[in-house]
Order: sequence, then structure tokens, then C-alpha cells
Amino acid sequence: MLPTVFQKAAKVISIIEENQYEAYFVGGCVRDYIIGRPIHDVDIASSALPSEIQNIFPKVIPVGLEHGTVIVRYEQESFEVTTYRTEGVYTDHRRPDEVYFVRNIEEDLKRRDFTMNAIAMDAKGEMLDPFYGREDIVSERIQTVGDAAERFKEDALRIIRALRFSSQLGFSIEGHTKKAMKHYKGLIDKLAVERLTVELEKLCAGSFFKKAVDYIFELEIYHHLPIFNDEPLLLKELEPVASLAPVFAFVALKRSSITVTDCIKAYKCSNQLKQQASNLVDAYHHYKKDGINAWFVYQWPRDHWDHFTYLVKQIDKDIIDIKEIYSIYEGLPILSKKDLCVNGHDLMRWFPERPKGKWIKELLDQIEYHIVISGLANEKSKIKEWIQWNLPVQD
Repeated sequence: MLPTVFQKAAKVISIIEENQYEAYFVGGCVRDYIIGRPIHDVDIASSALPSEIQNIFPKVIPVGLEHGTVIVRYEQESFEVTTYRTEGVYTDHRRPDEVYFVRNIEEDLKRRDFTMNAIAMDAKGEMLDPFYGREDIVSERIQTVGDAAERFKEDALRIIRALRFSSQLGFSIEGHTKKAMKHYKGLIDKLAVERLTVELEKLCAGSFFKKAVDYIFELEIYHHLPIFNDEPLLLKELEPVASLAPVFAFVALKRSSITVTDCIKAYKCSNQLKQQASNLVDAYHHYKKDGINAWFVYQWPRDHWDHFTYLVKQIDKDIIDIKEIYSIYEGLPILSKKDLCVNGHDLMRWFPERPKGKWIKELLDQIEYHIVISGLANEKSKIKEWIQWNLPVQD
């Protein structure tokens, strides 16, 4: 019996087949099922055209009709179904000029990047494997479908994807595939950098990241990776991490000539990631100055603690016990400014002779700091007493 993640999707395949069309599980879900890795997304390929899928199922969302992709809503879940297709010429080495829908699954599998991703599986778990992808999986080998040179000329992102799969799976890259990667690596420069960024983040998160870095140096692909083309040795210093924020923070801290902003612009990342990376740099400087104290833990978001400890380990080779941070966190008297028992209205009521001004915010900031760091009790009477001795000078 197929794993649970496939079972409801198998019903979708059966319904398509009942309507006289073919349908198979394809791509990464089949590869990961064979390997025994966790399966996150289940993709279905079918001989049915998008319009035919829309006639079969009552609720279909047309998300990518030009590529033959729709989302089928079935029993409160979504399933991506894509029509078998083949592709025309890749003039720009990034995307096909034209997409053609076909009725033959082997024609669809033939256009895919690597043999391990060109296996189809039916609703019963039977596999169609015309390019011997299972053999390559067993041999832990990354090999293109058909001629490697053609695959990489079509879409140079496949060069980075080969490295990413090596990082994630620990597989070795087959000789002809590797030779073609080196020969056509210059085409990476033609890619939309946003596509490169997505693959780089996945590559950096792989458990076998060091193996991928070895390939990057062997094939001299670092020449075509922004930022690292000038500082390739930084790649060798990195350990796997599931975000580019600590990677960019690491680069900025190791090389004063490169800023977080430089990295963000080079890879066209979001402002959110820029803020995360900048915060990590600030956190590192705070740590070097004052160590880990209550104010540090109070200010720093919990979901970034792992990234901070990663960064310290990368820069200083220091191991920070995350339990120490959690212990300090659990002892904090407040967790945010909203927990203060006083506000600006209280301050104005206590000091009616004072006009509104920046002294209110400054005083609330001081109260917040001293409650966290100095043991000032978060009680109105105690705070009012403390203010008598610490009232800012009037503007």
C-alpha cells in the first residue's frame, strides 16, 4: 500500500482514469518515495488537457493554463495536475519558447532534467522508468535525461539544481553530466537571479553541503555566483543552514568590504530577509560587547535564536548552548512592551504639568529596560517610585 501522503491523490488519479485518461505521480514525490525521504508535495501528470480536467472535477483552479497546470480541489485538499507536455527551443537558455501538450507519458518524462526525476508511478505504486532513474537512485548518481549538453543549454538552472541535489541527497554527479556542467556554466549568467536565489538557499540547507561546495570549486562554478565570485573561500567556511539570512550576515561580518545590502541586491532578496540578516549582524556585535544577557534575549525573536548560534559558531567557533538562552527567556519578567503595567497615559496623569513630548517614549523605554535587566518590579507603585529619581529633564 502506498504511503498516506499518496492515498487521497491516488483517488484523483483513479477518477481521471475512469474518464479514459492517463495519470501518474511524477517528479520529486516519486524520487523521494524511492529514496525514503519525507514527501512534501505530490504532483500528478495526466494525458488530459486542462479543459478536460475541468470537465471531470467540479472544482478546478486554473493556476497555470499556459503550462497545462491546474489545481484540483478534492475532499478539502488541493492537488496539482499538469498535462503531459514537451517543449520547443530554449532560445534564452531559461525557458522554452513554446510548450506542446502531448498524450504520451514518455514524451513528458523525456523533457525532465535528471533521470531520478523522470520516473512515473501509477495509483497502485507501479512505476514507469524509461531512463533508469531507479538505478541511478540506488547508485546515488545524478545524471541528466538524454544528452547533458542539451539539457544544460535548454535551462542553465539545471546546473545549479544538480549541485542542490548533491547537497540535499549526497549523490555524486555522473561524469558526462559533470563535464557538461563545466562546459556550459557560463550560461548561469543568463538566468533570472531570483531563480538562482531559490536554488542557492536550498543548496545551503543541504546536509551534504560540503560535497556540493567541492563540486562548485572543481567545476569553477563560483565564478557565476554573485558575491562569492569575488570571495569563493567563504563558501568553504560555511556549514549547512536553512536560510540565506545567516549566510549573508556571515559574509558581511567576515568581509568588511561586503554589506548585507550588497548581498540582498545581488540576489534580489526580500526586505524581510534583509532585515533578518541585518538583525543577525547587530545581534553578533551586541554579543561580542555584552555577551548573552536578559536584554539580548528579550530583544531577539525566538525563531532566530538558532540562526544566531549558528553565526557565532561560524565566526568564532564558539558553541552557544541554546538551552542557556531558553533559560534566560523563561526567567524574563516581561516578554514585550505590551506587558508593561504602565503606559503613556499613566505618565501624563502622574505628571500633568508636563506637556506631551518625546520624554514619554524615552521614559517608557527606560522603564522597559530596567524591568528586564535591573530587577525593577513591573508594578505601578514601584515604577512610580523609580521615576521620582529618574525623570528625564524637561525639553
